[in-house]
Amino acid sequence: MNTKQRVLKALEENRAQYVSGQDLADKLNITRTSVWKAINSLKEEGFEIESLTKKGYKLVQDDDNLSVAGIKKGLIRELKDIDIKIFNTIDSTNTEAKRMLYSEKIKDFTVLVSDEQTGGRGRQGKNFMSPKGTGVYFSIIIHPKENFDISYFDLITVRAAVSVSQGIEESTGKFSEIKWVNDIFVDGKKVCGILSELDADFETHTVKSVIIGIGINVNEPKEGFGEDLKDIAGSVGTDIIRNEILSTILNRFYHNYFYEDEDKILKYYKEHSLVLGKNLTFEKNGKKYEGIGVDINEKGNLVVDTKKGRMTLSSGEVSVKGDFTR
Repeated sequence: MNTKQRVLKALEENRAQYVSGQDLADKLNITRTSVWKAINSLKEEGFEIESLTKKGYKLVQDDDNLSVAGIKKGLIRELKDIDIKIFNTIDSTNTEAKRMLYSEKIKDFTVLVSDEQTGGRGRQGKNFMSPKGTGVYFSIIIHPKENFDISYFDLITVRAAVSVSQGIEESTGKFSEIKWVNDIFVDGKKVCGILSELDADFETHTVKSVIIGIGINVNEPKEGFGEDLKDIAGSVGTDIIRNEILSTILNRFYHNYFYEDEDKILKYYKEHSLVLGKNLTFEKNGKKYEGIGVDINEKGNLVVDTKKGRMTLSSGEVSVKGDFTR
């Protein structure tokens, strides 16, 4: 951790309170000149830091810049030592995660976060709009156990969707709903997409890593979402800072992935489902079908009643369509 990061961590620990330059220097065992340089550098990066003679410096309460210190401040004890990497802009956190997996050894539960994505990706090759300063775009890298069953892959996305839904409600008080398998809706509009990807050896049928990419529209961009998305995309809409929302979701995902009972996960998912009991259309193996969503099974697959009988769908096979906005 460099001097600038150490100063930011100290300010974050005392957010909205003045800390004198001398106290910072003494605590961090650096000179006051080093403190001053770090403060100026942080201001140049956009951090809202106020300074007052005889009082010192403070990070203002509503500063919404993403930082490792700000995220870790809200993490549970089990996650305090995870690796978190912050980017100002990047093509895609999932794409960067793949690059890292092939170039270096990555700790379990490493998190990549970016303030902006220029090539955010969704399922089936779709783009995910990721404008600067208004959303939370991140990827979690996990290393499943050696006996991981690929047929249960959808359940990872289910656990992630439940975690996002719970995290939004816990941090902002907003109720959210889930469109199978990977979209989160608030007030009838999509605010989040999830893209889970495998790093697998299909010859040995082993999974080395799983990357869970999550993009959340926290607040609407000033320029809006554009003509193509204005009737579909929405935002959580909150004055809660993004570091807090992210840390809450990470806490939830850690618990839901490693410890929560599968039945409880599926119960929550079904209670917040936008597809169960709804008329749906989908395409499978080149054929179009219509049906009613009736269940989410133990593997996270969607069960649909059609005129030709009951069908079980995995996320890799189909994209479900219906009227989910309002």
